[in-house]
Amino acid sequence: MTSSPSISGPTPQGGTVRHALMLVVATAFLSVVGLVLPHGESGDAFREWFLAHKAFLALIIGLWAVVIIEGLSGLFVTQDALAERLRRLLLTSLLPPLRMIIATSQPRGWLWLPGMGWRPAGEEISEQLEQKLALPMVVLTLLVLPVLGAELTGGETLENHPRMALATHLTTCVIWIGFTMEFLWMVAAAPSKLAYCLKNWVNLVIILLPLVAFLRVLSIFRFTRMLRAGRLLRAYRLRGLWARVWRVVLLFNLIERLQQRDPAKYCASLEKKIEDLEEELARLRTRLAEQRGKKPG
Repeated sequence: MTSSPSISGPTPQGGTVRHALMLVVATAFLSVVGLVLPHGESGDAFREWFLAHKAFLALIIGLWAVVIIEGLSGLFVTQDALAERLRRLLLTSLLPPLRMIIATSQPRGWLWLPGMGWRPAGEEISEQLEQKLALPMVVLTLLVLPVLGAELTGGETLENHPRMALATHLTTCVIWIGFTMEFLWMVAAAPSKLAYCLKNWVNLVIILLPLVAFLRVLSIFRFTRMLRAGRLLRAYRLRGLWARVWRVVLLFNLIERLQQRDPAKYCASLEKKIEDLEEELARLRTRLAEQRGKKPG
């Protein structure tokens, strides 16, 4: 992934109903896929039943067809280069959930966001999205805790209680869908796609592990068996939970706000920070003076 493309032309107008409907279609496709992915040690019976049910194939084909047809019609909406429009058509046709963030009818460099309308991709909208999504995503991620509790303490209970197993599976599906949608939106808005992926690699792993575990052709490898058993998924979910909570703390400056409730302690902490910075500054000045004093060798 590379940096966001440059934006040209006026702010796009209209398309609200079209993009809102396609957001629903793309989300529905992602949800159907999420239901059949292995997210841990529960839900195998439901997944096998749903995969074998004729409704699964009908939903996948129907939603996929809608994305492709809408993509073809969008080729005639924007004035972008034909190669760019065809690239977007190929991407959304191969991966329909990408229709949430790109479309043949969507001008280059612009995003249509529900409740926000058209926004240029870049640092400003990336920060706004992060602030809007931070708390909802933490609440969603906290669902990891009851899921882990059920998987770790349930044991045979999940096998003997289909309803509990189904509830656990559906909860992990919701978590996975939420992680995937947030990741797609944030990557689309980020000024540097690659930098965002590297910074948030844990979220990317959480999204990709169930997809890898779904590939039964790889089941001969121990790594994939570990994925299907849920051990790696649990580890990364916990790490993702901690990372999200810490990001919210930093994003909303919660630590500093708590310190400000006690003015004396807050002033003391500021004085300590100033003292540390002055010491570091003194060390840097000393190194700079030493380097300038050295004679060319």
